[in-house]
Amino acid sequence: MAKTKTTTEEKKITSNEVLSSFLKQNAEDHYNFEETVDYKVSSGSLQLDLQLGGGFGPGLHRFVGINEGGKTSEALEVMKNFLLSVPNSKGFYIKAEGRLSPEMQKRSGVKFVFSAEDWVAGTCFVFESNIYETVVDAMRQLVSKNEEKTKFCFLLDAVDGLIAKNDMDKSFEESSKVAGGAVIAATFMKKLSIALAKRGHMAIFISQVRADIKLDPYSKAPIRQTSATGGNALLHFANWILEFEPRFKGDLILKNPSDKSIDLEKNPPVGHWAKVTVKKSPNEKTNLTIPYPIRYGRSGGKSIWIEKEIVDLLLAWELINKSGAWFSPSEDFVQLLAENGLSIEAKMHGEASLFEVVEKNEDLLKFLINYFRTLIPHEV
Repeated sequence: MAKTKTTTEEKKITSNEVLSSFLKQNAEDHYNFEETVDYKVSSGSLQLDLQLGGGFGPGLHRFVGINEGGKTSEALEVMKNFLLSVPNSKGFYIKAEGRLSPEMQKRSGVKFVFSAEDWVAGTCFVFESNIYETVVDAMRQLVSKNEEKTKFCFLLDAVDGLIAKNDMDKSFEESSKVAGGAVIAATFMKKLSIALAKRGHMAIFISQVRADIKLDPYSKAPIRQTSATGGNALLHFANWILEFEPRFKGDLILKNPSDKSIDLEKNPPVGHWAKVTVKKSPNEKTNLTIPYPIRYGRSGGKSIWIEKEIVDLLLAWELINKSGAWFSPSEDFVQLLAENGLSIEAKMHGEASLFEVVEKNEDLLKFLINYFRTLIPHEV
């Protein structure tokens, strides 16, 4: 007699169910259940923001280069804009090399505090330590024990200043044999990289330049990505790597640009062109060099000469036309301003007059900054 077939078959466990059970059982070891946080923080420069796709997002960014190249100043500019634009945000400046002078603090426009009690949203705490384990643990605890859902901007100045706790008491000869920065950086980012990006935190690591780091070990002429300290780990984990280039005489911006001779009384430098070369990017900008203007004698986070960038854009887009020494707005520009309750002089004699109009009319300046920023494509 033939066996009777069952009407129902034994239920099979699907891969979806296996994965779902696994994720729940190991929830503390992954970030799949957390919402991804994203934003763009302005670099302070319209030109830089244009190439950055709107600015810097969450995760690790590296600023590398020689002394006095502008790394710390730009990092503090990003810090200032982070605190102004990201809700419920705090800064955490790791002073590992003894910089951050009172003059730099004043120039940055960032409100620094030196006690935990004063550390409120919109301020930046200065953590004065160069012990690697202590720095990592401070960052790790702030990121993991974050019930207030605060967004942090960590600024490490600089990777070169960190030292392992066990190396503090070693002799110079012994400590010079330790792997140092590369090992520190690798362990650092293995502990924190995913959490930083996923939870919407930002870290900016500043480094000096020393030894070449090469991308292709098999090529006879390897591509030099950057000569920054910190080893390949920081190259791998960083979203953006910007190398700040040396400053030369030709980079100075003189009071009278048409006269190339420098005279401290009649034609003094009023600023200079800072230049960064993109060494790593998520948007195919690698190896692009980007200049942006710096204005001397400013404080409150206004060192980047955004007014000059605006004037250059007005002329390049023919919103302002030049005829000899005279400058006049186009009809379209006059109409655009009128629609927004603004106006501009029909004629301005000399570039200095044009700059005066842009710099001294606060409402016009604010409108033009927002106008050009809205035209920058934001990449997410």
